[in-house]
Amino acid sequence: MNAKRTRIITFGVFIILTLGVVLSRFYLNVQNEHWDDKRKAVEIAYEKSIMTKATKVDFFYGDEPVQIVYGEDKLGQGVIVWVSDKGIHTEMTAEAFTETQVRETVLKKAPEIEIERVLPGKLGNDYVWEVFYKKKENSGTRYFYDYYKFKDGLYMDTYRLSLH
Repeated sequence: MNAKRTRIITFGVFIILTLGVVLSRFYLNVQNEHWDDKRKAVEIAYEKSIMTKATKVDFFYGDEPVQIVYGEDKLGQGVIVWVSDKGIHTEMTAEAFTETQVRETVLKKAPEIEIERVLPGKLGNDYVWEVFYKKKENSGTRYFYDYYKFKDGLYMDTYRLSLH
């Protein structure tokens, strides 16, 4: 009976380990394309801009998909690079409105909202800050996208989503 129990435990451990390996391989295969896109965006930013150190990559899906690469130039100054199939655009963070300033602007306009995300992006031909937030209304919670010019923080537009 003791040998039978040992075989069952061994078999159970084998199944769990096999399942773990299969699931981890599946996860890596699914994420590989995403990681490749990030790596390629960083390589393009290094090659075609003044960026020498990348710290983060975000994805923006507007009129066209854009990878947003955050980093620094050789002097350690903040740089953001928009990378798309149509080319790249570079901005020095010191010469632009900051994420904090955008958040403060939105909250001054409507202190009761809950900001979900602030992200650089591109709206038409303009480089922007996109602010995604939710607001509770009498009829339910509604989600919004506000757009502000990246350079000076000037309000551009609001997209209102259906009630949730």
